[in-house]
Amino acid sequence: MCRRFFTTFALSVILCATAIRADVPLPPNVLDPKTPAEAWNVIRLSRANVARLLQEKRVSEVPEQVSLCSPALRLLAHTAVSAEQRLLIDEQTSRAFSSVNSIAQSCMVRSQLDADKGFIELESALAKLASVFDAADVSAEIYYCTTHPEIISTATGVTCRKCAAPLSVRRIPYSFVYVAPGTPTLQLSLTESKPLVAGQKMTIQMQLRTTRGLPVSESDLLIVHSKPIHLFITNPSLSVFQTAHPTPAGVAGDYTFSLTPSVNGPCRIWADIVPVATGLHELPFADIGGVFVPAAPKKTTEARTNTIEGFTFELSFAGINDGQPHSRQIQLMRIKATDSVGKPVERLEPLMNAFAQVVGFYDDHQTVLRLHPIGGDILREDLRGGPYLGFKIYPPRPGLVRFYCQVRIDGRTITVPLSMNVVE
Repeated sequence: MCRRFFTTFALSVILCATAIRADVPLPPNVLDPKTPAEAWNVIRLSRANVARLLQEKRVSEVPEQVSLCSPALRLLAHTAVSAEQRLLIDEQTSRAFSSVNSIAQSCMVRSQLDADKGFIELESALAKLASVFDAADVSAEIYYCTTHPEIISTATGVTCRKCAAPLSVRRIPYSFVYVAPGTPTLQLSLTESKPLVAGQKMTIQMQLRTTRGLPVSESDLLIVHSKPIHLFITNPSLSVFQTAHPTPAGVAGDYTFSLTPSVNGPCRIWADIVPVATGLHELPFADIGGVFVPAAPKKTTEARTNTIEGFTFELSFAGINDGQPHSRQIQLMRIKATDSVGKPVERLEPLMNAFAQVVGFYDDHQTVLRLHPIGGDILREDLRGGPYLGFKIYPPRPGLVRFYCQVRIDGRTITVPLSMNVVE
């Protein structure tokens, strides 16, 4: 095999290592396919994601996605074939690896034109490579058990040999930072109609259904940060933020949760969920407690620093000359925690498998940013973090964003309001 093959493969491995630390967990075995069917499935899903990102002009996210092809191409390159097929595989896998790296390098310097050209070249190489393999492998779907992800199959209707649950189709999120709202597949409804009274606890019934009216059970949702469903609760002025985690109510798709409003009046409840069927983040919402009339936040100026319960939290952006986040660009957002005497706080405790949970709301009451700290899940309760927390952020448009950062310190959860202006 030619030297270029090994050079391009080496760079692809480096890029792939970055993807391992993605904020949204990758489906099982994506980075370690065992069969041509598994490999082609990764390539098919990854190339579709790259195409969408290039179409949305989000080139900075492409390297992570396109690098997912590398382990799959490596497996295909070592497939046992005839001598004649070997020549074609060597040529086209080398060409595909070269294209993967060309796309990644072009995107790193934000050259959309060169990335588009590289993608056309990759598509051509993959089309020729596919001619050597069985058509069923090239178009294969992979099914896996969400509870036992090591159990996979290429056949439909298969159940897990460990828990007997039906296997779910494997999907790869097209973005590890922000999923642009598309056609929703799920909808949320609430049955409680009583007015909300501050300090008065109430139990609320909720229903999750597909847009076709089918019930959505917890098994139909991916577990993200320890829960299949996270509820965000806001009021019309975005001055209130609460969270809840519903539990099944005994009927498929029906759930209950408790809420003690901090203010009177209606609120909007968002369900932060990822359907297994698509692997894409969705945020269906419903209103409760009266007519929800969106209002502009009372404070329209930035508030990047806030002190809550004796702890100060400061929001900043790394690598931006003017210090101001720009729309439609991935940036690194940082939150620093200090105590009452200015000493860095280094005892942040895990909260839903992370050292912080951050949700941002635009003042249109339609656009929501869900941020997880860089570095993946924290799976040990004895670990501590701080004083800095880093987040990748992709603001989809200009405007004021109201953030709520939740951390746990000394056994108690603290909710910190912060806000920033995103510029064009």
